[in-house]
Formats: sequence, C-alpha cells, structure tokens
Amino acid sequence: MPKMRASFQGLVRLLAKSLYPEPDVFVRELLQNAHDSIQLRQIAQPDPAGEIRIDADESTRELRFSDNGTGMDRRDIEEFLSVIGSTGTGSRARELAAREVAAATIGQFGIGLLSAFVVAERIEVHTRKAGADHAWRWINHGGEDYQLDALPANAQPPGTRVSIKLAAERGAFLDGRLLHQTVRRYADFLPYPILLNGFGPVNAVNAPWHEPDWRNAGERERLLTAFLSQRYADPPALVIPVDLARPKASGGLYIPARYAPASRTGGTVDLFQARMSIRPNDAEMLPEWARFARGVVDCPDLQPTAARDNVLRDTTYDALREALGETIVSTLLDLAERDRPRFLQLCDWQHDAIKGMAARHPQFGAAVLEHLPFETHQGQLTLPDYLSRQSPSDGKRPLYFFTHEADANQFYALCQARGLLAINAGRPFDETLLRRYADQHSETVMLKALDRLDDPALYQRLNAEEHALYARLERAMDRALAEREIQVKTQVRRFQPADLSAVLLAGRRVSAFDEMERALEKPFLLDGLAELAGEVRDRLRRQPLDLFLNAAHPLVQALRELAEPDAPRHRPILTGLYYGALLNAQHRLTPAAARRFHADLQTLLGDYLALQLQRDA
Repeated sequence: MPKMRASFQGLVRLLAKSLYPEPDVFVRELLQNAHDSIQLRQIAQPDPAGEIRIDADESTRELRFSDNGTGMDRRDIEEFLSVIGSTGTGSRARELAAREVAAATIGQFGIGLLSAFVVAERIEVHTRKAGADHAWRWINHGGEDYQLDALPANAQPPGTRVSIKLAAERGAFLDGRLLHQTVRRYADFLPYPILLNGFGPVNAVNAPWHEPDWRNAGERERLLTAFLSQRYADPPALVIPVDLARPKASGGLYIPARYAPASRTGGTVDLFQARMSIRPNDAEMLPEWARFARGVVDCPDLQPTAARDNVLRDTTYDALREALGETIVSTLLDLAERDRPRFLQLCDWQHDAIKGMAARHPQFGAAVLEHLPFETHQGQLTLPDYLSRQSPSDGKRPLYFFTHEADANQFYALCQARGLLAINAGRPFDETLLRRYADQHSETVMLKALDRLDDPALYQRLNAEEHALYARLERAMDRALAEREIQVKTQVRRFQPADLSAVLLAGRRVSAFDEMERALEKPFLLDGLAELAGEVRDRLRRQPLDLFLNAAHPLVQALRELAEPDAPRHRPILTGLYYGALLNAQHRLTPAAARRFHADLQTLLGDYLALQLQRDA
C-alpha cells in the first residue's frame, strides 16, 4: 500500500508561519530563549552578570543573538534543538529539581526556534555549556537534516549564539531602528541589558514596579506617572498601581486627563508574562464598565497560547480582570475621600466613564454617587449640594431635571426665570443615577422631570380667546418655514423670561441630525454607510420641530396684530424668529440654512435702514 509522503522542510516552514503570523516575532522568541538560558545559569552559578547582544551584518545578511547563559552540550542539542515540541526550559528545570527555575523562565513549548524560519533560510547555533571542554555548532536549513560539529572550547564562550541568515526579501530586519522598536515592544522589561550593535542597553531593564521604592506610595506614583507618560501619548490624570497577590500581577493602569473613545486610547491592557510581552492591547482584560483606563500588567500566572501572542481565557484570566476592576474602584473611592477637588476634576474629564461605572457597579455607585457632579445653570453640583439649595415642600426637596441635552440652554433660561434649579441629565447614565438616588432617599427627595414646555412649572396656558387670536400667526409661521423646507409645529404659549421670544424644542431630533451631518462630512466612511446615514438624515429632517412663541414678548404680540401675517413681506421676520431660537438653543446651522438666514437678515436690515432714512427725511 502506498504511503503518504511529507516534506519535513515544508512542514517546518508551514508550522512556523501558522504559529507566528507576525514575522518579527522571532526577535521575541530568541530573546526569550536567551533570558531563560541566563536564568538557568544563574541558578547554578550566580556570579556572571547576564547580557544579551544583537548584531546585524548587512554584508552577510545575518542577525546574531548572543547570550552568556547556561549553554548546551551535545545531549541538550539533540534533545532540544532537534526535536520539535521539546522544551529545554521545562526539562532542565526538572533535571535541576529547582522550583524557582520554572517560575523564572518563560518558554514552555520548545518550538520558539521555529519562528526564525518565517524570515530565515538558514539557522546556525554556536553554544558551549559552562565548564564544558567542547563547544558545538548546529546548522539547519529548515529541513529534516541538520549538521552538528564539535568545536574547540575557545571557539565559543559559555552561552549561545544564534545566527540567522535572512531570506532575501527579509533584509528590512537588519535596520537598526526597526530592531530597536521591536526589542522595546517585546522585551523592554527583561532583567538583563540588551545591546544592539554594541550600543545599549536598548531596553528599560526595569519597570517602576521592579524598583526598590515601589512600596513607597509617593515615590510609586511619581515613578508610575513618568513611566506611563513616556509610554502612552495621552497624559494620565490618575495612575493606578497594580500589586496583586492572587492572581499574582504587577504593573500600572491610568485614566487619561482628556476624554477619548475607548476604541482608540482606552480599554486596553498591554499584557506581559515574566517581563516578556505576550499580548499588546488586550481589549477584554478590563471589565466593560472600566474600559476608559489602560496600562501595563505583568502576570506570570497567565497561560499563553503556543505562539505566545495571546493568552487563554481561563479562570486565571477572569480572576485577573475582576481584580483589576476592583483595583480601579478602590483607587477612585480613595481619591474621592482624600482629594475631592481632584476627583471632581476627573469626573469632569471622564464624565461618561465614571458615571457608567457608578451605574453598572452597585458598590462603586453607592460609594461615590453623592460625590459625582451634575450640570446645572449654577455650575457643576453634587446632589447633596443641589438639594441644599432647594426649599422643601411637604417634607421633601424637589429634584428637577431634564433629559434633552440639546435644549439645555433654553431649559436653563426657562427654569431660572421661574426660580427653578434643574439638572441637565441628558448625558449617558445621568437619569439612571438620579432615579437611583431619588429611590434611595424617597422620604426626603421628590424627583420631577421637565422634558417639555407643557409642564405647568414652566408655562402659563393661553385661554380660548387668546388662542383664537394667535391661530393665524401659528399658521403663518408654519407656512413661512415650510417654504424654507423647515418642518415645524408652531404653538403660542406664555412663559418666562418675557424677553425670550421663542423656544425651539428640538431635543434628540436635532442632536441626532447634527451628529449625522458631522458623520457625513467624514471622508473615510464607506459609501454604503454614508448612503444609509443620508437616508436617516432625510427622515429626521422631515420630522416637525416644536416651536413655541412667547405671548409675553412684545414682538410676538405685535405680530398678532398684523392683518396679513403670512404676507411675503413679513416672512423674513417670521423666519428670523425661528433662526433666533435655533441659535439661542446652540444648534448649528446647516450651510443651506445659514445662506437663507443670511439672506433674510440682509432683507430685514435693508428694510430697517430704509425706514430710518424715511423718518430722518
């Protein structure tokens, strides 16, 4: 019966490329091997200081990785270099019966050298075990066969040198800047200096949590702030030391001083294992409610995948995520107690994130809810501060709020004129937190929503006779704006302040429209998405807005007396009322609306000037 045949060389290269999709990962694997070799030597012989060297030779297209670690003898070479899946680290750890060896070393799978075949056409290893009277040379071209030669002891100092003959298309890895960046990304925290072409060390060697002053709180914050400020682009507003016993982990997180979407700068953790990078920008390590933070965490208990470019989502991973979330919570609680101004500033910078934590994390919410600031026309107030300014009625203090953030400027004017202090609860989680607070203090707090102008607290309803007098004006306003392709529903009400002629309650409709317009201006959107956004925009545009004219305002009263309020000559005045309300609400004008407003304004100015000239004559 015929047998299947396999190309060992092809198998090796296929396995290498399957395990290591990123070609530069061989740098990580070889540095990891060098680290483990030094660790093993220092267990048995603590005197030599560890050192790793990387040298690039453009003339021969070779990269050389050298270490002064434990080295290998013939038995080691035949067992570890010549058998795929054998792990020198684990075997030698068992051989030495030293538990600390396994804890100090990184490698597990015995296939790290394969990674070099992603970029190499030949690998040559020179090695000598400390104290041995022979050195050895091992050569492999990615196939089943290898060459093994004994060399005199003086041919190789104790340790190992791995020479990689790069494939012609991989010459970019000889570039010193690229090598420097790759070393920093993967091995910045290795405890031994890494020299590049004789210069260095190019790695940091120690992170702040490896420094002897780490236990000193003040020095720890200083070291961590400096480290994170250098590593990341956005400055930290608050650093969060990570020092966990179970699972064992160290490192530092931070909350940025300025808001940025989590998908860009927040919510990710650079994971290290035994000082070696294992998973940069892990987007799942922080709880969902805490994904406004980021940082670096080194956890030796995490289980890496075979390629060491990810970790297993196991119980250790879940425990670490939970522990990091609790660390963030406890740090913020401590800040709220010891430095309230700084906590309030952080809440202002990271409003949505902090309040999201409070809404989704009951323990955190219960502890900080009274410390969180809410927006009012009197500035940012905590709920106790707000209620202290309210007079009780029937034993309860009113807590007024509105959720149409787009109309905040108008609601503030309406409330202030009536002596009401209202909270702008239009941001995410605000209403949830207000209702939770009111429920917790139901005996002393009365929650009151002011989401429309039909609340008696804000307006005085017109009687039937007055309503009949203003009906023509309402119809004229609707027609004048319809000619401008603006759909409104005009109603005349009486409200304060009397100098506010009109209120446009656009609410979420205009907010959504504005966001859609901004999205459509972004050139990187896909054509299909832009088309969909345009359809949504058009539907929003066709929905009428609520426009309220103030019967207490002299201009509105004068318009009521017009014999023909919908005459063409009056339309600039009517549309001017709308545009004034739109601008007062702090909504932006579309380019077309701005052109129409400008034309109407020019007409009004011209009419006014002609009238003044006529009077002067």
